[in-house]
Amino acid sequence: MFWRKAAKVLLVGVVLFFLGLNIYYGWHRASRFQWDVRPWPLIVSFALALAFWFLTGVGWNLMVRCLGGQMALRKGMKIYFLSNLGWYVPGKVWFAVGRAYLGQREGVSVGVISTSVLMEMVLSLTSSALMATFALPLLSPILGAKGLYLGIAVLIFGLAALHPAPMKILLALLGRLLPGPTCTELCRSKREVHPPLRYSVMMGLLAGYLLIWGFVGVAFFVLLNAVHPLPLTWLPTVAAIYAASWIAGFLTPAPSGLGVREGAMILLLGQYLPVPAVTATAILFRIWLILAEVLWAAVATRW
Repeated sequence: MFWRKAAKVLLVGVVLFFLGLNIYYGWHRASRFQWDVRPWPLIVSFALALAFWFLTGVGWNLMVRCLGGQMALRKGMKIYFLSNLGWYVPGKVWFAVGRAYLGQREGVSVGVISTSVLMEMVLSLTSSALMATFALPLLSPILGAKGLYLGIAVLIFGLAALHPAPMKILLALLGRLLPGPTCTELCRSKREVHPPLRYSVMMGLLAGYLLIWGFVGVAFFVLLNAVHPLPLTWLPTVAAIYAASWIAGFLTPAPSGLGVREGAMILLLGQYLPVPAVTATAILFRIWLILAEVLWAAVATRW
């Protein structure tokens, strides 16, 4: 009993330590800039960040229910927000382990949790890739005609990947690629991964995830406007560049894409907008997302 309590305290300490590093990293870099911002866009952007995290939690809970997991929404949201703090710990697997552990305590099988986590990854990558294609007109001077072909390829691959046949292969592949505790706990046997959902259901979930990416894209655009005003016509491009930057951060081993996501934003947006404004916005937006996620986790502890 003592060791179990000690392990919980240690786990919370590790999560808080790496969360603190993320916030310190962002605040240390943000403090170098001369800020001249309007307060209302900051408030609106943070409210949209809160809405973004809430919608992602609802999306994951919906997937669990579609897979046959019976869990009250409040309990499911608590599992989602508490386990999500594991994203900030190096390894990018601890959030999944946390969901499996907390989900089992609520009577949801490891198979359902593991499949929902893998499907969440596929849907997040596919929807963000589809969103990123909106940035192709801005990037066409760099990509040339290849940009059009890239956009068509992303669209075809994204829609095809969600069909049950390739989805089954992707789930099995991701299950084997996930390292360490996740593979041990979540993918011990083929029986642990549930069959993919019907294509029509996956299309519905994809539409929902595109809406979610719209929320976070608008939140980033509003925050950027607080630092450097832009016309509304830039919204699709800015949202698309954020999606592309998120993919870059997701595919790297850095915890929560720390530094990589911001670097991609600066590289892509900095060609057209003042680099200091883009840099400051990218760093501040990471702090916004962390604070919003921590706030939801704090609320979830009361559920």
